[in-house]
Amino acid sequence: MDTALPPGRQIAIAGTVACAFVMQGIDTTLLTIAIPTIAPDLGVSPLVMHFAITAYLLSLAVFMPVSGWFADRFGPRRVFSWAVVIFVLGSALSGLSPNIGLMVPARFLQGFGGALMTPVGRLILLRAFGKGRSLDAMMWLTIPVLIGPLVGPLLGAVIVTNLDWRWIFFVNVPVCILTLVLARWLIPPDTGARLKVGFDWAGFALAGIALTLFQLAVEHLGHPLVGGEITTLALLAAALAVFWIYRRHASRHAAPALDLALFRIPAFRTGVVAGGIGRVGLNALPFLLPLVFQIGLGMSPIEAGLLSSTAAVGAFCAKPFLKRMVARWGYGPTIAGMGALGSALIAGFALLHPGLSAWVVVPYIVAAGAIRMVFFNSVNGLTYSEVPAEELSRSVATAGVFQQLSMGLGISLSAALLALMSGEGHVVEMSDFAAVFLMMAVIPLISVPLFARLRRPGAVPAPSAPQSANARV
Repeated sequence: MDTALPPGRQIAIAGTVACAFVMQGIDTTLLTIAIPTIAPDLGVSPLVMHFAITAYLLSLAVFMPVSGWFADRFGPRRVFSWAVVIFVLGSALSGLSPNIGLMVPARFLQGFGGALMTPVGRLILLRAFGKGRSLDAMMWLTIPVLIGPLVGPLLGAVIVTNLDWRWIFFVNVPVCILTLVLARWLIPPDTGARLKVGFDWAGFALAGIALTLFQLAVEHLGHPLVGGEITTLALLAAALAVFWIYRRHASRHAAPALDLALFRIPAFRTGVVAGGIGRVGLNALPFLLPLVFQIGLGMSPIEAGLLSSTAAVGAFCAKPFLKRMVARWGYGPTIAGMGALGSALIAGFALLHPGLSAWVVVPYIVAAGAIRMVFFNSVNGLTYSEVPAEELSRSVATAGVFQQLSMGLGISLSAALLALMSGEGHVVEMSDFAAVFLMMAVIPLISVPLFARLRRPGAVPAPSAPQSANARV
């Protein structure tokens, strides 16, 4: 893609990619807010419904390694368009599912579409803005990331209150059509030499097996099927063994499915590893808050949706300060500070109780949303800041795998801890939620020393000055 695109065209492409990200963000938050309503209709516990979320996130992680190869082989615009279609097909099948057993594979199919749509859309945007402006490009993606959490809970609450809950999966259709039209109109056609190297299907299979076994180990922790803790440890050991085999395979392959060689880049390594640790704890909030509001505090879906959506308000308010913070302090201190503050805020949710005033709860959720936005987007900017242009497609896919894995782990671990705290009957009480908030708050603290080691010199590129075709609008 031509990196000298006019600023207006760059923003228009960002808006097109944003439509896909909005669709994905709304879909996730719609389901989260609707879990207490959907679960009785499908005859399962609300805690079991998290399988519908983690199946989607696991599919994202498993299939994301093919996104870079698909984009290089068939062209980013073509792959992006087909990904949008697959995503909406999976969403529609989820809405038609009569039970959780069929909804989970439908969500897995939807995740396959998302696994191509999200990284390829990010690749299109990074190429449109050009090297040295990764933070600018990532900041434009904060818009859909913010709109999803803002609109999703409210829309989901309205649907489950006034319509059949299945409509939460059908709202993607009009956004899909709009995204396809804009993609054909605005994104430059796929031109240039196509990748001739075959895909590493053996490595893809090994990586997928390792990720699946790891996810099953976490799921088995809270919902054991057979063997208890021994089975959990066996699954975890198997996951590590398969990943070790994949690592040896990747070191001998010219173009491995999951390019671990990218971890030679310090910024990429720190962004993926330390950022992933922080994401595990911080991504527990969007899952836990709707549940604690409805199950723990007895709120209606509308009330829970309104409260949950205020996190997006904080993210909107913090967005204008993100680039200034990174430019002034560097990536390391900024992310470390947000990780520490985020940990403290997660722990603070353990103090929720029915008599707590909304004048206290709402500003607190707004602050949590602001901190999550700054943390996630500065981590993304750091991750891609030192990646050479010719390795962008592989870096987006590789980083995306670990990002999605950390998101799924945050939800699965939260659900597992809730199941363990609530006992065999899985009747969750406020004390159970409080304990889980405190435990999840510890996780982001682990990432703080890793980011604190990054010093400002060389840790962040200078913000690009407004000039000619590269000016930010």
